[in-house]
Amino acid sequence: MFVFKIKGNKIWITAIAILFAVTLTTTVIHIFRNNSDNNNILSQAASTKAETSINTFRINVNGMRGVWIPFMSLDTNQHSESSFKNNFDSLAETAKNNKINTLIVHIRPFSDALYNSDIFPTSHILSGTQGEDVEYDALEYMIEKTHEKGMKFHAWINPYRIKTSDTPSELSDNGIMSRFSDDDIIEYDGGIYINPSSAKGRGIIIDGIREIVENYDVDGIQFDDYFYPSSNKSLDISSYREYISDLDSGSEAMSHSEWRKAQVNMLISSVYSSIKQIKPDVIFGVSPQGNIGNCSDIGADVGLWCQNEGYADYICPQAYVNFEHSFLPFDKMISQWKELAENNKTSLCVGLALYKANDESYDDGSWKNSSSILKREVEYCRKNGIDNFIIYDIDYLDEKNTEDEVKNLLSVF
Repeated sequence: MFVFKIKGNKIWITAIAILFAVTLTTTVIHIFRNNSDNNNILSQAASTKAETSINTFRINVNGMRGVWIPFMSLDTNQHSESSFKNNFDSLAETAKNNKINTLIVHIRPFSDALYNSDIFPTSHILSGTQGEDVEYDALEYMIEKTHEKGMKFHAWINPYRIKTSDTPSELSDNGIMSRFSDDDIIEYDGGIYINPSSAKGRGIIIDGIREIVENYDVDGIQFDDYFYPSSNKSLDISSYREYISDLDSGSEAMSHSEWRKAQVNMLISSVYSSIKQIKPDVIFGVSPQGNIGNCSDIGADVGLWCQNEGYADYICPQAYVNFEHSFLPFDKMISQWKELAENNKTSLCVGLALYKANDESYDDGSWKNSSSILKREVEYCRKNGIDNFIIYDIDYLDEKNTEDEVKNLLSVF
C-alpha cells in the first residue's frame, strides 16, 4: 500500500491506492462530491473496497465493428438543422453499407456539446459559433438514426481539450474557461487544455459524462488519446512542485510521470464508476496511442487500465501502422498490447488506419505497396484472439483512393 497527497485548485485531495494480487476482491476509486461554488466540484478521491463487486458491471466487448466519426465529418458549411441531419443520414448509411455495427461519434470535441447541456456551450459544429444555441438536439437525432439502422452509438469525448491553435476560432464567453483559474488549465502549442491535476476540471468532466448517460440512450462512452498534451514536464511543473512541497514529512514522492498518471487514473476510474452507477450496461472505452511508451509519457496508465477492473470495459490502441513500419510494425505492436492485457480484465480492441491506405505520404510510402494491409491486420488479430476493430475514419470508407483497401477489408469483416 502507498499513500500520497495531491493538492489541486487549493483543495486537498487524499488518494490511497490499494494494490491487490491474487484475490478476487476489486479495488475501485470512488469520487465523493460536494456543492461548493455551486459547481459540484470533485473534492475527495479515495481507493476503497467496492461494496458491490465491479464484476457485476463488467461488459465483454465481442465482435465490435466500429468507425470513428470525427467532428470534421459532422461539420457543414450551412450549419443548419436540415444540413446536419442530411449529412449524418449519409454517414450512417455509409457505415451500415460497410458492415459497421458501432458508430463512435464526436459529441464533445472542445469542451463543448453537440447536445443540450447545462455544463458545456453548444459546439461551433452545429451553429458556426461556439455557445450559440440551436433549436434541435443533434445527439438525440443521431442516436435515434443509428439505432434505426441497427447499429450501436458510442459518444466520443475529448475530456481535456478546450482549444487547438485554430479550432474553435472563438471560445464562448460562457464556456468552461469562465469558471477556471490559471491553475486549472494548461496551454501548449497554441492550444488550451484542462489541467488533469485540477479538481475543478475533473469534476466538470465527470458531471458532463453523467449528464450524457442520464439524459441520452447512448450505448457507450469513449475517450481518445488526449491526456496531457505533451511529455514536456515544464507544462505542469508548478503543479507538481506544489504536490512535492505539500507532502507530509517522511512521505515518498512520486516521480513526475507517476504523479501525472495518478491524476488521469482518478478521472478514468471515476468516469467508469459514474457510468456504471447510472446505467451498468453502458460501455466505457479508452482509445490511447498505439505506442505504449508514448502513452506513459502523457499520463495514460494503460497497463493499469488493461490489468485491473474498474477503469474501462475495453482499450482500443490506435494501431496506425502496417507490417512494414520501420520502428514499431503492426505485429510487434499488437503483441505488446496482447501481453499487456493477457489477464483479460479489460477487452482489447484494435484501431485501424484506413486513412493511410494507398497514401504514399505515410511511413516511407509503404502503404502504397499493397491494398490488403488492413485485411491482413484483421486476420493477424483474429489468430491472436482479438476480434474487435474500429476504423479511422468514416470519410475513407467512401473514397476512390481507398476503394480497393475497403473491398479487401470487408471480405473478412
